[in-house]
Amino acid sequence: MRSFLDRPLPCLPLLLSFALSLFAAPSSPQENPFLDDAVRQLAERVSAIPNLHGPLRLQFLQDASFAADTGKEWQENFRKELEKRRLAVTEDSAAILLRVGLAETPTQLVLSAGLRVSDKDEIRLVTLPRSSFRAANAPAAQVRIEKQLVYQSAERIFDATPFPSMSGAGLLLLAYRNAELSLVRLDANREMRESISLATAGAHPSRDPHGEVLVHAGDIWILLPGKTCQLSWSAPGDTKCRAAKSVWRGPTTLTPSCDAGAWKLLAEGNDWTTPDLLQLVPEDSARKGNAALLSDFPGPILSINGEENLASALVVTRNLRTGNYEVYKITLACGN
Repeated sequence: MRSFLDRPLPCLPLLLSFALSLFAAPSSPQENPFLDDAVRQLAERVSAIPNLHGPLRLQFLQDASFAADTGKEWQENFRKELEKRRLAVTEDSAAILLRVGLAETPTQLVLSAGLRVSDKDEIRLVTLPRSSFRAANAPAAQVRIEKQLVYQSAERIFDATPFPSMSGAGLLLLAYRNAELSLVRLDANREMRESISLATAGAHPSRDPHGEVLVHAGDIWILLPGKTCQLSWSAPGDTKCRAAKSVWRGPTTLTPSCDAGAWKLLAEGNDWTTPDLLQLVPEDSARKGNAALLSDFPGPILSINGEENLASALVVTRNLRTGNYEVYKITLACGN
């Protein structure tokens, strides 16, 4: 009987090929249909934006360390996908600027695109599970940001918060009205219903133009530099203010219904003489400053306050062109 050692050995090249296949590295990002499909989806959603016509000037935003994992071929693929949809790409500085970002979190990859069309911000998102980075068919969530101007006034507005009324979803503003720091209540139609002066309680604007208002269990709290005030709308005469070190609210977080990931809304707001950018950053971003979305505003962003709806927030800004103070509603919505 012939022993195992007496049998002819398989071809050595085949053995080496089989052994190497067991330890081969995963396919490169450039060969990954998962990332290619996400890029295609994003280009398709951009091309469906109403009233969008080329040419477009592209700006890619991606963390340098993360770029080592994904490469840059996805950027060229995105250009090609736009051109397939009859959207020309150019380097002309006069063309519409389209910002395209690729961000990562421990759980997600986020592709985003944002531009301004007909005086309206249009931003689209495609989010995918991070664990499926090398999967061929990963589920994707399509998210967009909606920005709606809900109120504007020549009077200074420090902060805005939702304030439900009998007529529906109203607003409560902390504003400088008739030379006094006041609370202004708006109804669902954004018409002013009442105004309460805080001057009698000793609340006045300071050199630091910063103030926040919040509503909790029927009580209203006003946070000012070095001072905190409390009142009830039913008994405004009982307003009480005391010296206190104010603890300002942290970043507002939004969570759209079709995406398990949460997004922080951030803005610099340090320079009152220049327009600001609203940044949407994945809450569990793997790297600091890894912003996925940017939305232009007509002036500095003065406050950001979340609504009861976890997908919406209120943003206060000062329009440098008109001089008016404006309140915008920002919503993370699903679909195209």
